[in-house]
Amino acid sequence: MKEQNESFVASALSEGAIPAAGEATNTFSVSQPALRTLKSVKEHEIHLQGAFNVRDMGGYPTKDGLVVKSHLLLRSARLNALTSADVNTLINTYNLGVDFDLRRPEEVSELPDRSLPGVKYINDSVDTRETYYYQINAENNRKHYRTYVTSEHARKVYHNLFMALLEKPMGKSLLWHCASGKDRTGVAAALILYVLGVDSRTIFKDYVASNDFLKPRIDARIARLKEKGATRSEIKFAKVDGGVDLSYLKAAIDEVKRDYGSVADFITNGLHITKEQQARLQEMYLA
Repeated sequence: MKEQNESFVASALSEGAIPAAGEATNTFSVSQPALRTLKSVKEHEIHLQGAFNVRDMGGYPTKDGLVVKSHLLLRSARLNALTSADVNTLINTYNLGVDFDLRRPEEVSELPDRSLPGVKYINDSVDTRETYYYQINAENNRKHYRTYVTSEHARKVYHNLFMALLEKPMGKSLLWHCASGKDRTGVAAALILYVLGVDSRTIFKDYVASNDFLKPRIDARIARLKEKGATRSEIKFAKVDGGVDLSYLKAAIDEVKRDYGSVADFITNGLHITKEQQARLQEMYLA
Protein backbone atom coordinates (compact mmCIF):
# COMPACT_ATOMS: atom_id res chain seq x y z
CA MET A 1 0.00 0.00 0.00
CA LYS A 2 1.28 3.43 -0.88
CA GLU A 3 2.40 5.28 2.23
CA GLN A 4 -0.08 7.99 3.14
CA ASN A 5 2.22 10.81 4.10
CA GLU A 6 -0.49 13.43 3.69
CA SER A 7 -2.19 14.01 7.02
CA PHE A 8 -5.45 15.88 7.51
CA VAL A 9 -3.58 18.58 9.38
CA ALA A 10 -0.79 19.03 6.84
CA SER A 11 -2.97 19.00 3.76
CA ALA A 12 -6.20 20.60 4.91
CA LEU A 13 -5.63 22.70 8.00
CA SER A 14 -2.72 24.59 6.49
CA GLU A 15 -2.90 27.29 3.84
CA GLY A 16 -6.64 27.80 4.23
CA ALA A 17 -7.65 24.51 2.69
CA ILE A 18 -10.44 24.10 5.22
CA PRO A 19 -13.09 26.83 5.35
CA ALA A 20 -13.26 28.71 8.63
CA ALA A 21 -15.93 27.77 11.12
CA GLY A 22 -19.31 28.78 9.77
CA GLU A 23 -17.99 29.56 6.28
CA ALA A 24 -20.27 28.43 3.48
CA THR A 25 -19.26 25.09 2.00
CA ASN A 26 -19.42 26.41 -1.56
CA THR A 27 -16.38 28.58 -0.92
CA PHE A 28 -13.92 25.71 -0.90
CA SER A 29 -10.77 26.32 -2.86
CA VAL A 30 -10.89 22.76 -4.13
CA SER A 31 -7.70 20.97 -5.11
CA GLN A 32 -7.37 18.97 -8.32
CA PRO A 33 -8.02 15.55 -6.69
CA ALA A 34 -11.37 16.76 -5.36
CA LEU A 35 -12.31 18.05 -8.80
CA ARG A 36 -12.16 14.45 -10.00
CA THR A 37 -15.05 13.49 -7.75
CA LEU A 38 -17.40 11.47 -9.94
CA LYS A 39 -20.50 12.69 -8.13
CA SER A 40 -21.33 15.76 -6.11
CA VAL A 41 -21.79 15.06 -2.41
CA LYS A 42 -25.54 15.57 -2.80
CA GLU A 43 -25.64 12.78 -5.38
CA HIS A 44 -24.38 10.32 -2.78
CA GLU A 45 -27.72 10.55 -0.98
CA ILE A 46 -29.87 7.43 -0.68
CA HIS A 47 -33.49 8.55 -0.66
CA LEU A 48 -35.45 6.69 2.01
CA GLN A 49 -38.87 7.61 3.35
CA GLY A 50 -38.19 6.74 6.98
CA ALA A 51 -34.54 7.72 7.43
CA PHE A 52 -32.43 10.80 6.79
CA ASN A 53 -28.83 11.76 6.06
CA VAL A 54 -28.38 8.41 4.32
CA ARG A 55 -25.49 8.18 1.87
CA ASP A 56 -23.47 5.80 -0.26
CA MET A 57 -19.74 6.56 0.00
CA GLY A 58 -19.19 5.02 -3.42
CA GLY A 59 -17.90 7.29 -6.16
CA TYR A 60 -15.30 9.28 -4.26
CA PRO A 61 -11.90 9.26 -6.03
CA THR A 62 -8.62 8.56 -4.27
CA LYS A 63 -5.34 10.39 -4.62
CA ASP A 64 -4.00 7.36 -6.54
CA GLY A 65 -6.68 7.54 -9.22
CA LEU A 66 -8.94 4.77 -7.90
CA VAL A 67 -12.59 5.13 -6.87
CA VAL A 68 -14.52 3.98 -3.79
CA LYS A 69 -16.84 1.16 -4.85
CA SER A 70 -20.57 1.83 -4.74
CA HIS A 71 -23.14 -0.07 -2.67
CA LEU A 72 -20.63 -1.20 -0.04
CA LEU A 73 -20.06 1.67 2.41
CA LEU A 74 -23.19 3.37 3.70
CA ARG A 75 -23.69 6.01 6.40
CA SER A 76 -26.90 7.33 7.90
CA ALA A 77 -28.86 8.57 10.88
CA ARG A 78 -30.98 6.26 13.03
CA LEU A 79 -33.04 3.55 11.32
CA ASN A 80 -36.00 3.32 13.69
CA ALA A 81 -38.65 4.55 11.23
CA LEU A 82 -37.78 2.63 8.07
CA THR A 83 -40.72 1.78 5.85
CA SER A 84 -41.13 -1.56 4.12
CA ALA A 85 -40.01 0.11 0.91
CA ASP A 86 -36.89 1.40 2.69
CA VAL A 87 -36.07 -2.09 3.95
CA ASN A 88 -36.47 -3.44 0.44
CA THR A 89 -34.12 -0.76 -0.92
CA LEU A 90 -31.42 -1.41 1.66
CA ILE A 91 -31.54 -5.19 1.32
CA ASN A 92 -32.21 -5.67 -2.37
CA THR A 93 -30.61 -2.59 -3.94
CA TYR A 94 -27.72 -2.04 -1.54
CA ASN A 95 -27.22 -5.64 -0.37
CA LEU A 96 -27.03 -4.58 3.26
CA GLY A 97 -25.27 -7.15 5.41
CA VAL A 98 -24.30 -5.26 8.59
CA ASP A 99 -26.01 -2.49 10.56
CA PHE A 100 -23.35 -0.95 12.85
CA ASP A 101 -25.10 1.28 15.40
CA LEU A 102 -22.81 3.76 17.20
CA ARG A 103 -25.48 5.07 19.59
CA ARG A 104 -25.60 4.84 23.37
CA PRO A 105 -27.76 2.05 24.89
CA GLU A 106 -30.42 4.50 26.07
CA GLU A 107 -30.71 5.96 22.57
CA VAL A 108 -31.16 2.47 21.14
CA SER A 109 -33.74 1.61 23.79
CA GLU A 110 -35.77 4.73 23.04
CA LEU A 111 -35.62 4.46 19.23
CA PRO A 112 -34.42 0.98 18.25
CA ASP A 113 -33.47 0.28 14.65
CA ARG A 114 -36.06 -1.59 12.64
CA SER A 115 -35.22 -5.27 12.37
CA LEU A 116 -33.75 -6.03 8.96
CA PRO A 117 -34.04 -9.65 7.78
CA GLY A 118 -30.69 -11.27 7.12
CA VAL A 119 -28.75 -8.24 8.38
CA LYS A 120 -26.31 -8.54 11.30
CA TYR A 121 -26.95 -5.87 13.91
CA ILE A 122 -24.08 -4.53 16.04
CA ASN A 123 -24.53 -1.88 18.74
CA ASP A 124 -21.20 -0.46 19.87
CA SER A 125 -21.53 2.94 21.55
CA VAL A 126 -18.77 5.47 20.87
CA ASP A 127 -19.79 7.58 23.84
CA THR A 128 -19.79 6.66 27.51
CA ARG A 129 -21.67 8.38 30.32
CA GLU A 130 -18.42 10.14 31.21
CA THR A 131 -17.76 11.52 27.72
CA TYR A 132 -21.28 12.29 26.55
CA TYR A 133 -23.08 14.34 29.16
CA TYR A 134 -22.15 17.99 28.72
CA GLN A 135 -23.84 21.30 27.94
CA ILE A 136 -24.14 21.56 24.18
CA ASN A 137 -22.49 24.60 22.64
CA ALA A 138 -19.82 25.05 19.98
CA GLU A 139 -16.89 25.10 22.38
CA ASN A 140 -18.05 22.03 24.28
CA ASN A 141 -18.72 20.24 20.99
CA ARG A 142 -15.08 20.80 20.07
CA LYS A 143 -14.02 19.39 23.42
CA HIS A 144 -16.31 16.42 22.91
CA TYR A 145 -14.79 15.63 19.51
CA ARG A 146 -11.41 15.42 21.21
CA THR A 147 -12.75 12.52 23.28
CA TYR A 148 -13.14 10.50 20.07
CA VAL A 149 -9.34 10.49 20.13
CA THR A 150 -8.50 10.49 23.84
CA SER A 151 -11.11 7.95 24.99
CA GLU A 152 -9.80 4.40 24.91
CA HIS A 153 -13.39 3.24 24.66
CA ALA A 154 -14.08 5.38 21.57
CA ARG A 155 -10.89 4.21 19.90
CA LYS A 156 -11.90 0.60 20.55
CA VAL A 157 -15.30 1.15 18.94
CA TYR A 158 -13.76 2.67 15.83
CA HIS A 159 -11.33 -0.24 15.76
CA ASN A 160 -14.28 -2.62 15.92
CA LEU A 161 -15.95 -0.80 13.03
CA PHE A 162 -12.87 -1.30 10.88
CA MET A 163 -12.81 -4.96 11.86
CA ALA A 164 -16.45 -5.28 10.81
CA LEU A 165 -15.53 -3.75 7.45
CA LEU A 166 -12.82 -6.39 7.05
CA GLU A 167 -15.02 -9.29 8.16
CA LYS A 168 -18.37 -8.51 6.53
CA PRO A 169 -19.78 -11.07 4.04
CA MET A 170 -18.45 -10.76 0.50
CA GLY A 171 -20.71 -8.69 -1.71
CA LYS A 172 -22.64 -7.23 1.21
CA SER A 173 -22.62 -3.60 2.33
CA LEU A 174 -22.05 -2.23 5.82
CA LEU A 175 -24.00 0.75 7.14
CA TRP A 176 -22.77 2.69 10.18
CA HIS A 177 -24.90 5.28 11.92
CA CYS A 178 -25.66 7.20 15.08
CA ALA A 179 -28.68 9.39 15.89
CA SER A 180 -28.39 12.14 13.26
CA GLY A 181 -25.53 10.66 11.25
CA LYS A 182 -23.31 13.71 11.68
CA ASP A 183 -20.88 13.48 14.62
CA ARG A 184 -19.98 9.91 15.59
CA THR A 185 -20.87 8.80 12.08
CA GLY A 186 -19.05 11.73 10.49
CA VAL A 187 -15.82 10.95 12.31
CA ALA A 188 -16.10 7.31 11.26
CA ALA A 189 -16.64 8.33 7.63
CA ALA A 190 -13.60 10.62 7.72
CA LEU A 191 -11.39 7.86 9.12
CA ILE A 192 -12.62 5.28 6.62
CA LEU A 193 -12.20 7.59 3.63
CA TYR A 194 -8.73 8.54 4.85
CA VAL A 195 -7.64 4.91 5.02
CA LEU A 196 -8.96 4.40 1.50
CA GLY A 197 -6.82 7.30 0.26
CA VAL A 198 -9.50 9.89 -0.46
CA ASP A 199 -8.04 13.41 -0.39
CA SER A 200 -8.57 15.53 2.68
CA ARG A 201 -10.64 18.26 1.08
CA THR A 202 -13.14 15.76 -0.27
CA ILE A 203 -13.33 14.15 3.16
CA PHE A 204 -14.18 17.51 4.70
CA LYS A 205 -16.78 18.28 2.06
CA ASP A 206 -18.43 14.96 2.89
CA TYR A 207 -18.34 15.82 6.59
CA VAL A 208 -19.94 19.27 6.32
CA ALA A 209 -22.55 17.97 3.86
CA SER A 210 -24.54 16.81 6.90
CA ASN A 211 -25.62 20.43 7.24
CA ASP A 212 -27.27 20.24 3.83
CA PHE A 213 -28.88 16.85 4.41
CA LEU A 214 -30.16 17.89 7.84
CA LYS A 215 -31.31 21.39 6.86
CA PRO A 216 -35.01 20.49 6.42
CA ARG A 217 -35.11 19.01 9.93
CA ILE A 218 -33.23 21.95 11.44
CA ASP A 219 -35.49 24.46 9.69
CA ALA A 220 -38.63 22.63 10.86
CA ARG A 221 -37.31 22.55 14.43
CA ILE A 222 -36.60 26.29 14.37
CA ALA A 223 -40.03 27.02 12.89
CA ARG A 224 -41.68 25.12 15.75
CA LEU A 225 -39.59 27.04 18.28
CA LYS A 226 -40.53 30.38 16.75
CA GLU A 227 -44.20 29.44 16.85
CA LYS A 228 -43.81 28.86 20.58
CA GLY A 229 -42.07 32.21 21.07
CA ALA A 230 -38.59 30.79 21.64
CA THR A 231 -35.78 33.12 22.61
CA ARG A 232 -32.81 33.86 20.35
CA SER A 233 -30.60 31.71 22.55
CA GLU A 234 -32.99 28.77 22.20
CA ILE A 235 -32.97 29.13 18.43
CA LYS A 236 -29.17 29.40 18.42
CA PHE A 237 -28.99 26.21 20.49
CA ALA A 238 -31.18 24.39 17.95
CA LYS A 239 -28.84 25.41 15.14
CA VAL A 240 -25.74 24.28 17.02
CA ASP A 241 -27.34 21.06 18.18
CA GLY A 242 -28.71 20.20 14.75
CA GLY A 243 -25.65 20.63 12.55
CA VAL A 244 -21.89 20.31 12.35
CA ASP A 245 -19.03 22.75 12.08
CA LEU A 246 -15.62 22.09 10.59
CA SER A 247 -14.05 23.36 13.78
CA TYR A 248 -15.41 20.26 15.57
CA LEU A 249 -13.55 17.86 13.32
CA LYS A 250 -10.54 20.16 13.36
CA ALA A 251 -10.46 19.80 17.14
CA ALA A 252 -10.33 16.01 16.84
CA ILE A 253 -7.55 16.28 14.27
CA ASP A 254 -5.61 18.66 16.50
CA GLU A 255 -5.88 16.06 19.26
CA VAL A 256 -4.68 13.37 16.87
CA LYS A 257 -1.67 15.47 15.94
CA ARG A 258 -0.87 16.21 19.58
CA ASP A 259 -1.19 12.61 20.78
CA TYR A 260 -0.04 10.61 17.75
CA GLY A 261 1.73 12.97 15.38
CA SER A 262 -0.39 12.24 12.32
CA VAL A 263 -3.64 10.64 11.24
CA ALA A 264 -1.69 7.76 9.71
CA ASP A 265 -0.05 7.02 13.07
CA PHE A 266 -3.40 7.35 14.83
CA ILE A 267 -4.87 4.71 12.53
CA THR A 268 -2.04 2.26 13.19
CA ASN A 269 -1.17 3.05 16.81
CA GLY A 270 -4.42 4.48 18.19
CA LEU A 271 -6.99 2.35 16.40
CA HIS A 272 -4.60 -0.60 15.91
CA ILE A 273 -5.39 -1.10 12.24
CA THR A 274 -2.25 -2.60 10.74
CA LYS A 275 -0.74 -1.56 7.42
CA GLU A 276 -1.70 -4.98 6.08
CA GLN A 277 -5.31 -4.50 7.18
CA GLN A 278 -5.37 -1.07 5.60
CA ALA A 279 -4.09 -2.56 2.34
CA ARG A 280 -6.82 -5.21 2.53
CA LEU A 281 -9.47 -2.51 3.03
CA GLN A 282 -8.23 -0.75 -0.10
CA GLU A 283 -8.42 -4.01 -2.04
CA MET A 284 -11.97 -4.60 -0.83
CA TYR A 285 -13.44 -1.14 -1.30
CA LEU A 286 -11.58 0.47 -4.22
CA ALA A 287 -11.84 -0.09 -7.94
